[in-house]
Amino acid sequence: MGLVTAASAIAFVTTEMDDLLVMFVLFSKETGRLEKSAIVLGKYLGLLLLVAAGKLAATLLAMQPCEQLLGLLGLIPIVIGIRFAVRELAGEKERGGEGNLPSALLRSLSVFAVLLESLIITLANGGDNIAVYASFFPSLSGNEFVLSCVVFAVMQAVWCAIAISVINAESIRSYIEESKGVIIPALFVALGLYILIKSGAVIWLFTLGGLRV
Repeated sequence: MGLVTAASAIAFVTTEMDDLLVMFVLFSKETGRLEKSAIVLGKYLGLLLLVAAGKLAATLLAMQPCEQLLGLLGLIPIVIGIRFAVRELAGEKERGGEGNLPSALLRSLSVFAVLLESLIITLANGGDNIAVYASFFPSLSGNEFVLSCVVFAVMQAVWCAIAISVINAESIRSYIEESKGVIIPALFVALGLYILIKSGAVIWLFTLGGLRV
């Protein structure tokens, strides 16, 4: 069991190291407790789906385009970054139409949107997770697979705690607040480009285009 625990921790760290960057970007945009909780929940839902996809891929072993298709979701952070920049430039103008909705409903919709952002970006950055899980899970028995999932859940909590601690540091938080109209959109756009390039989605699309020609 100790060996399985260690192997699971290594599998998590190797696939989720760059996910710390994802969480830094997500937490830098949100300050409310509910929004941060939504990000954490989105991360766990994303991890659950990636584990399920890895388990499925371990049996199918025929999901070559999967990482590239997930990588196309990297367009989502780019859209979020551009939208955030536009909202900051528009200031109060974009908020004018929100007065017709109850504040509780607006709050709920806002939290749900944050959860979806967290979930989608986690999946977009999860192509390598599926590849690693597909090769790792077949070596595990039923009980060992459950133990591995528990290790992943604990490690995800550690990752979230690290990201929140760093973002909540006074110097970092004050810098983000002062320049959020520039730094947050730039971070989201950079994250989206990173996911598109890392997953091979860009090259894959060019290859498809070349084949059609």
